Amino acid sequence: MPILGYAHRPVAYGRDGLVASAHPAATLAGLDVLRAGGNVVDASIAVNATLAVVQPHMCGLGGDLFVLYFHAPSSELCFLNAAGRSGSRATPEALRQRGLDAVPIQGPLAVSVPGAVAGWGALADRFGSRPLAELLKPAVTLASDGFPVSDLLAQTITERAPLIEDPEWHRIYAPGGEGPRTGAVLRQPDLGRSLARLAAEGPEAFYQGEVAGRIVEHVAVGGGFLTRDDLARHAARWQRPISTTYRDCTVFQTPPPTQGFTLLQALNLVETFDVASLSPQSPDHLHVLVEALKLAYADRDRYLGDPDHVPVPLATLLDKTYAATRRARLHRRRAARMTVSGELLGDTTGFVVGAGDGCVLAGIQSLYTAFGAGVVPPGTGIALHNRGSSFSLDPGSPSVLAPGKQPLHTLVASLVLRDRQPVVALATMGGHGQPQTHLQILVNLLDFKMDPQEAIERPRVIQGKVRPTDPGDRLRVEGRVPARTVATLRRRGHLVDLVPDRAVVMGHAHVLTVEWTAAGPVLAGGADPRGDGLALGF
Repeated sequence: MPILGYAHRPVAYGRDGLVASAHPAATLAGLDVLRAGGNVVDASIAVNATLAVVQPHMCGLGGDLFVLYFHAPSSELCFLNAAGRSGSRATPEALRQRGLDAVPIQGPLAVSVPGAVAGWGALADRFGSRPLAELLKPAVTLASDGFPVSDLLAQTITERAPLIEDPEWHRIYAPGGEGPRTGAVLRQPDLGRSLARLAAEGPEAFYQGEVAGRIVEHVAVGGGFLTRDDLARHAARWQRPISTTYRDCTVFQTPPPTQGFTLLQALNLVETFDVASLSPQSPDHLHVLVEALKLAYADRDRYLGDPDHVPVPLATLLDKTYAATRRARLHRRRAARMTVSGELLGDTTGFVVGAGDGCVLAGIQSLYTAFGAGVVPPGTGIALHNRGSSFSLDPGSPSVLAPGKQPLHTLVASLVLRDRQPVVALATMGGHGQPQTHLQILVNLLDFKMDPQEAIERPRVIQGKVRPTDPGDRLRVEGRVPARTVATLRRRGHLVDLVPDRAVVMGHAHVLTVEWTAAGPVLAGGADPRGDGLALGF
């Protein structure tokens, strides 16, 4: 049962609308749209566009977007894939000719087609009720007039400045070699003009107009692989989400090329354990979740790729019988010697929006690592993502680099239905660790019956790398986890590293829940104190 007063922040409630996002300005932009009569999709576009301005290190016009949306009038649960593809000239041979044995983490070679802007257009065309110009207005104003820099943004700029070579990035974020202090006003007039052009002309202004030309030209100067045709051909796609049952619910996830099935596999493995009878943050609780995730990650690394290029056996991976065979390898008292590949830190933003009409949306949008590729085409103010760095040069890998291919995506979002009605929406940043954060929060909500804020604030554990050189077998444990639990986990073979409370490596989660009452839905929301987020309802 929830413990009164455990959470640091109060739960946000609403009947007509609720927004939880990674920055107060974005939450307020979404609420303003809802209060003015806009719908959930309208509000979500306003939220994401505002985040692109106030969280330029995490998301933006130069990144990718995935959305899960429950459309109450039709009872349809929709998935939007707004991820771009590798350039038409991108091949392992092209990289090896440059003397490289991997796609660089940073720079023009890591840039694939940015998909988010096409996603906004697809959302607005199918479900929107307000013109794009109206929805982007708060973002245009914040970019042009400026906003006070948060501590996280100031810190990230300071950390990235010595690592980023692009002169345009330094001109905007660290002129004279120094980034803004916390609370200083950051103005991005070039980004404001790009947003204004997009508001006036639609997504075509990004993929076919002057902005597209500037992107291609700047990437080409650094030897990158994008062409004007690559951008012009891009389109967001509506596809079927994937799902599994857990307890009395159906959990929906983002399909490949995202790692969403990793979470669903972990839920299938955990569901036979009586988790609700355990104490939260007890050794048995955390051990079962960690060991289930190890098995799920092993399958992810073996099978995940762009399903347009490689077969991903989802029917088998999500089958309950297959889960039973995998569960036989899960030892209740001993940690398996398995690593989690990929870095846990990912500069991503997640947001959830709901309304009194029963519509609910979970969105996840990213540049991948902080400021993405560290590449800003002059005159645009747009930081380009580095999703291309997720490609492998190993011909046996399902994520081997090839032209026109979507990279492996760490981005995932969750929507949970009970009796065909939405009850949970969840999104979180955290790179390759996102399924781990989702699993812990969903167990908190569905097994321990916590409210959304407590479910977020409970201490978390996460296994994997913080830096590329780290081993993938370390289990990071927040300091609030009881010492007795830590000692027991170590005895069971977990290689525990204690990290500070509310550590950024644990992800920044945002949750919306819906209680269906005789008087209509009651929305509740939570935002993560590990970041700058805020949940508000009305």
